[in-house]
Amino acid sequence: MGEIAKVNDIDIWWEEYGEKSNLTVLLIMGANANCMQWPDALIEELVANDLHVVRFDNRDVGKSTWFNKEPFISKVAKLLPLSISSKLVNYAFSNMTDDDGNFTVAEGSNAKYDLNDMAKDAISLMDHLNIDKAHIVGASMGGMIAQIIGLDYPERTLTLTPIMSSPGMGDPDLSGMTPGLVEGMKESFLLNIQGKYEDGVVRIYKELTGSRFPFDEKKFREEMKPYMTHGYNPHAGHGEAVGASPNRKERLHEIKVPTLVIHGTEDAILPLDHGMVLVDNIPNAKSYIMEGVGHEIPEQLLPEITREMVTLFKQPNEH
Repeated sequence: MGEIAKVNDIDIWWEEYGEKSNLTVLLIMGANANCMQWPDALIEELVANDLHVVRFDNRDVGKSTWFNKEPFISKVAKLLPLSISSKLVNYAFSNMTDDDGNFTVAEGSNAKYDLNDMAKDAISLMDHLNIDKAHIVGASMGGMIAQIIGLDYPERTLTLTPIMSSPGMGDPDLSGMTPGLVEGMKESFLLNIQGKYEDGVVRIYKELTGSRFPFDEKKFREEMKPYMTHGYNPHAGHGEAVGASPNRKERLHEIKVPTLVIHGTEDAILPLDHGMVLVDNIPNAKSYIMEGVGHEIPEQLLPEITREMVTLFKQPNEH
């Protein structure tokens, strides 16, 4: 069962699997998601390959310290009839995003922390657990945190695996979100206002799922129960933290550890070109591109994904 570590002046909830004497894989989850979203089958397979696995809740979600509460716009919208709050949300989104699906406002302007703070949380947890170096695996925002660890804490990094991630926001050369996702985010926001948090999550993941393994709402609702009950913060400040963090594109060449970039060809929030920037700019990076897959880790591909990761972990590493 999990424990709380008091590190970096906050509480971080974590749990581990496998033998502590084995090399560690540190799993870092993405925005607004707690660590229960890491598939059990992935963890079991890594442990079966003689690896020690640690997963933890990022700050602002799960059972770790929460920083962000309900924003003012949400409180106001709750007091209005739904037809009016719907117009308010539409207006807010039209001001926040351009026609290409990119955020136009400095999304980090209200940030209480940035990705550097979150990277320090991860390193502080490693210190707490007496883990000298680890294979760093990050999904989405977690992949951004993984890049920072590879850049700023290279001596703690064995390998990097950014999954469905990006060098950062604010690059006009990279694709924005799909129109369907922007629409889904608006609807999700309105569902959150009504306190229908589960429906809000379902609405987003419907858009994030690719065509190869169609979205199964009944199954998804069943699978989401553990991470909703573990601690779902609908107001987590992760988007602001990403927006407040500099783009890493110009620094990627500094990453010297073996890297595997995993990305789907139908990613609605961080389209494939975000992942390819990592592949093209991190020296000797390998890639595993999932055809017809969105912003997701499909269970059907877990055996292949794990095999790719284990191959990376087991290769000779002179660093």
